[in-house]
Amino acid sequence: MSSLAESLYAEIEKIQAIDIHSHVRQLKPSAAGLRELLGYHYYTELAFSCGLEKDQMAASLSDEAMVTALVARMADFDNTVQYGWIVELARKLFDFKDRRLTEANWRPLAAAAAKCLAGTDWSAEVLRRANIEKVFLTNTFTEDLDGFDRHVLVPCLRCDDLVFHTARPATLDGLAQRTGVTVGNVATLKQAIRGVFSYFSGRGARCAAISLTPEFVCLPVKPAEAEPLLTAALQGEPLSAEETAQLRSFVFYLIADGCREFALPMQLMIGAVRGAYDHGVANGTDLVANTASLGQYADLFNRFHDVTFTVSYLSPTMAHELLTYTWIFRNVYASGHWWYTNIPGYIEADLRCRIEALPRTKLLGYYSDAYYIEFTLPKFNMYRRCLARVLAEQVEMKRLTEAEALAVAAALLRDNPKRIFNV
Repeated sequence: MSSLAESLYAEIEKIQAIDIHSHVRQLKPSAAGLRELLGYHYYTELAFSCGLEKDQMAASLSDEAMVTALVARMADFDNTVQYGWIVELARKLFDFKDRRLTEANWRPLAAAAAKCLAGTDWSAEVLRRANIEKVFLTNTFTEDLDGFDRHVLVPCLRCDDLVFHTARPATLDGLAQRTGVTVGNVATLKQAIRGVFSYFSGRGARCAAISLTPEFVCLPVKPAEAEPLLTAALQGEPLSAEETAQLRSFVFYLIADGCREFALPMQLMIGAVRGAYDHGVANGTDLVANTASLGQYADLFNRFHDVTFTVSYLSPTMAHELLTYTWIFRNVYASGHWWYTNIPGYIEADLRCRIEALPRTKLLGYYSDAYYIEFTLPKFNMYRRCLARVLAEQVEMKRLTEAEALAVAAALLRDNPKRIFNV
């Protein structure tokens, strides 16, 4: 980084961030050990991609066997930013001194990690070192939201099963257990979904979220049109592709209704093609489609003009489209850098365009998407470096002063998340 970027980064590090999307477990936020950290799907995917066999990462293997095999293969992708995450994590959390993980040094690292991970208040210590105040969770509608500090680990209602698997026995049983409502028609489905929102809102949830595949069709469906479709689905009758799309869209609009009634923003993550690779490792079978578009969501954004929608995309081809929607729609916000775009090249390209084109109040900077709280540290630091470089360019071009650049950074990392999600 330039000296200016380094100077800005030093100040940006001091801004306490809010992580608005993760998969951290509320009752056990930390990894159990080095094996779990290295078992993060980024590493198993990349290791498998460059030749490690699935049976060399199997759950049945000992820690010794699995970590040895994975570390040996990681040398093939030590050029990646994902590899950099684990090294930075190890250095800043476990006092790791080396530049690379090797078969010779991973065992002392594992021992140091185990000692730290077993400590009391370790999760709080991680967030202190990462300078993160709050981490948003991903909670299915059946999860209990008790037994943890909801001011730090913030509940978020994940709605995928409600929309995509409405009539499955597991979904129906879960709704009955959560709300006491047996779904038998549209009226009781509405009642059950409202009950879910009531439960989550009453326990500090600050948003609802859903991942939408490219084939998802977003269109308004009247209750009278949805009724026979829901009845058929509940009776186990097959629906056509068009009928399935209609029922899913109807439930999706019910979710938006819940967000409106309970004043919760909705996080939309658009573009993942699920299960595209038959031979992939666990969590490593999904790809990206360039066919996803925000065009079909215009009715949603218009109809629910009083609901806040934060939008992430998986394909960079949607970058300009999201920029224009954020530009025009008061209730649409550009959010984060998701999954395959969560690397500096894409992050910085997006940041340049967003900062140059959009009000600073419309931007949500980053979320970790982390499965273990330890990964919040290197991921946010990566973003802070990207942000420092892009803001340094703006200062050098006389578009911003250094003070103004830092105000933008504070807006993206902290101020906007606090305001938009009311935390």
